[in-house]
Amino acid sequence: MSGPLVQVGDVIRVAEQDYCFGIGELRMRITVVPASAQIPGLEWVELVGTPLVSSRPAGPERAALIRVAALRVPGSVRRVTGA
Repeated sequence: MSGPLVQVGDVIRVAEQDYCFGIGELRMRITVVPASAQIPGLEWVELVGTPLVSSRPAGPERAALIRVAALRVPGSVRRVTGA
């Protein structure tokens, strides 16, 4: 993937072992990406977004601490283009 690892509007999908303080797979539409998320060499990044179930919002916006390596796995970040 070229460009930023993750950006506002992306939908991420990570396994339970790749984020802190949750149960099961996490699917989330990203609403906030801190500037620190672009620092090379990070192992974990805190992202904010709306959890999704079947592509529909499934609760209030939340923060999640996510393993950066999991975001590099093909298919874990879906970039939504156009609006």
